[in-house]
Amino acid sequence: MNSFNGLIRARCAAGLVAILILASSAAAAGKAEILWDKYGVPHIFAQDREAMFYAHGRAQMQNQANLLLRLYGESRGRAAEYWGPSYLELDRWVQLNGVPERAKVWYAAQTPTFQKYLDEFARGINDFAKDNPNAFDAQYQVVLPVSGVDVVGHSLRAVHYMYMASMGRPRSEANAFLRNQPPSDDIALGRNVDPSDELAAELSAEEEARALAGSNTWSIGPSHSASGNSMLLINPHLSWGDTFYRYMEVHLVGPDYDLYGAPQIGFPVPVVGFNRHAGWGRTVNTIDTVDFFKLTVKDGQYLFDGTLRPFEHETKTLKIKQPDGSMKEETLQIRRTVHGPVVFDERGLTLAMRVAGLDRPKMLEQWFRMGEAQTLDQFKDALRMQAVPMWNANYADDQGHIMLVFNGLVPKRNGHDYAYWSGVVPGDSSETLWTTYLTFDELPKSIDPPSGWNQNTNEPPWLSTLPPLDPSLYAPYVAPTGESQPQMRTLRSLRMITEDPKISYEQLIAKKHSTRMELADKVLPDLLEAARNANAADVTPAALVLDEWDRNTDIDSRGAVLFQIFVSRYLGQGMAGKMRVKYDPAHPLDSAYGLSDPAAALTALTAAAEECLNLYGSLEVKWGDVYRFASGNADLPGNGGAGASGLFRTISYSRRVGNKYYAASGETIVCAIEFGKIQQAGCTLGYGNASQPGSPHLEDQLPLMVQKTLHPVWREKAEVEANLEKRESF
Repeated sequence: MNSFNGLIRARCAAGLVAILILASSAAAAGKAEILWDKYGVPHIFAQDREAMFYAHGRAQMQNQANLLLRLYGESRGRAAEYWGPSYLELDRWVQLNGVPERAKVWYAAQTPTFQKYLDEFARGINDFAKDNPNAFDAQYQVVLPVSGVDVVGHSLRAVHYMYMASMGRPRSEANAFLRNQPPSDDIALGRNVDPSDELAAELSAEEEARALAGSNTWSIGPSHSASGNSMLLINPHLSWGDTFYRYMEVHLVGPDYDLYGAPQIGFPVPVVGFNRHAGWGRTVNTIDTVDFFKLTVKDGQYLFDGTLRPFEHETKTLKIKQPDGSMKEETLQIRRTVHGPVVFDERGLTLAMRVAGLDRPKMLEQWFRMGEAQTLDQFKDALRMQAVPMWNANYADDQGHIMLVFNGLVPKRNGHDYAYWSGVVPGDSSETLWTTYLTFDELPKSIDPPSGWNQNTNEPPWLSTLPPLDPSLYAPYVAPTGESQPQMRTLRSLRMITEDPKISYEQLIAKKHSTRMELADKVLPDLLEAARNANAADVTPAALVLDEWDRNTDIDSRGAVLFQIFVSRYLGQGMAGKMRVKYDPAHPLDSAYGLSDPAAALTALTAAAEECLNLYGSLEVKWGDVYRFASGNADLPGNGGAGASGLFRTISYSRRVGNKYYAASGETIVCAIEFGKIQQAGCTLGYGNASQPGSPHLEDQLPLMVQKTLHPVWREKAEVEANLEKRESF
């Protein structure tokens, strides 16, 4: 009997344990849910912030698994070990700069709370992989499991050693320096400049992508807004395709947190976005966060402050996976100085590199706090962390405040101007060795300006608003003076933001999608006048087409293709010197126009017409027949074009197929927000919210780009459910 009672008690206890386990699992499963809308945007509703980060990790894996895991593998400096020799140069760069080691230091420096958020994001990635082993390519399984260290390490690599100190920069800086030096035997003999050099080609491609990285952003205050509400335009321009530049729309809702924004893939927090009260856009700024120091090397040591110092040496072993699966090893010899690692040592030139922000480990937390901020003071407090090392921050809120800050870490340097520090600087004295940064209060900024607006299109901060900011109020090395002619995209932005006394939300969206070419307005009158005076048979047909052209680059625009060929042939990069009226910083919109040499321009137009006829059979070929948008299975006519031609709708069509060109960078995430009592907001992510092969969200937003429109941002749960693709709970 006693034995029977014991058995019953044991079974009851076991049942109770089972019930408790099930209850615990149910509670855990109910901590977060993802409502996926019809554009593949995850709307994450979580009971606590840890669950919000966990669900976000799962969501990024569902839409971007291959890309995310590849990026994490690259950021470990082990990509060649995982996937072969084509990644070796990247591994050398990551390991040379100590990214894996610094990632561990940065992770340990997080607060316990934020460290937990990073761990939960990583756990979401790992759990998705366990639950969906066939949802990503088998070659990326080797990266799993990931950790909070990987999350930190990837953001460190992407920002500090791709955006800022990119892999191609040392050679680029060295070449610029050596061009101003007497030629060495190597240069005279043509060594190191072989056009067939694959590495040189890769670095050129990287530098081109870096040069094209840009953005637009506007903030409109109540005095310049038709409704009296502040408005914000978020509009980064980055490379399309499966790179660390790629964005993903996400909506994160947790306790005291409700942010719609866009992280870069692998980042656990959006880097641009807006909550119910405030938001910010960002643009790549003209900030110098990386310096290259020329070393004087003698007897295996380097000269510093009058004495020879030994290099700090480290040896690392890199593994390279071979086609047959075997491993080959390479030894990487690293030398470091008081400035940083030696990154170039050729042709008698030895350079060490110093990168700002390596001592500021809380970059991800700062972005999280920026997304959390609901007032101007809270947003300023987030920026005062000074852990995000670059990017202008353009802010607006529902209290009517706007602010543009030349944000980032400007090293506190010992004299000289921006031009001096932008080149190679002497590294043999502590006079050039910086160790601290300008404070937030010492950075250029425009807060609630009388104009009622702020804007930036990657130019120096002085034209953030009108009248311009005064550069003399800031350290001379903060940014270029702005006296040279700004890019045409900047002038287009200034013209559109000032041409109406007040701007409505509908006008904000229309202006964002404007495809008018500022450069055409600047030079066509002189070009057409020269053609009329010449009355030459070989130029008249082209002039007639350009005269009838509406100066837009819409899909049906005729004449735009011809004009762009003319621009490439005649104006190119030397545009400022070919203008009849030079740029006047005091009158930016009423200067920089005309043609200084009409005869040479007509010769270029004749050649452009011949090229256009040879390529397309007509001078009136439609813009969209030549310039295209493609993603997934979609191949559609494009609109917009080069920022250098003065297009605010900025697209770089640098991928050529036959005689057609495809968008390779430019418009990525675009959001327009009005901070009224009822928030109005729309966004578009042209290349889609997923990169996984076969996803319907590779191409579903591309038609919105063709139509020059935005999809609604659904914030309320009922709105999301009315546009639901699927629901998940965790």
